Amino acid sequence: MQEPDRAPWLVLGIGNELFSDEGLGIAASHRIAAMALPGVEVLDGGTLGLAIAPEMDDRRGVLVFDAVVGGGATAGDVLVLRDEEIPATRQMLMSVHQIGVVDALLAAELAGTKPDHIAACGIVPNSLEVGWGLTPETEAQMGALLRAGLEVLCEWGAIDDETLIRQTAALQ
Repeated sequence: MQEPDRAPWLVLGIGNELFSDEGLGIAASHRIAAMALPGVEVLDGGTLGLAIAPEMDDRRGVLVFDAVVGGGATAGDVLVLRDEEIPATRQMLMSVHQIGVVDALLAAELAGTKPDHIAACGIVPNSLEVGWGLTPETEAQMGALLRAGLEVLCEWGAIDDETLIRQTAALQ
């Protein structure tokens, strides 16, 4: 059962800002937080791994931003994974800790508290070298990543069409 003062929708940024583009999920979550979307809670999940599981419990939807790899995608590609695609592509979500968001989602499913909707939006990183900040190539794709995330939230009914249009126009 959802806590009464808990937002029904969660946006979760995952990654490690000390490894350049590995921090893109955190950067995306901060930009979504600045939009102050009603009913949407935004959390910086960093590299917490399985410790984020309680934050996902009983949400209507969880949108994860993270660096992604695999599936023939190349650096700079923006990928969106939905619901059943996420556990099936377990190795696509990156983190410094191998126990991560997918494991937290599986734990929520076992506990009977899995969100109704789950999606992951990410960019294939250009660099995972030690260094603070995104590479220029990844920074150039952040607008497309945020737009993809906002479209997912709109599909779920977390935001309305007007909010989607206004917020995506602001990304230009």
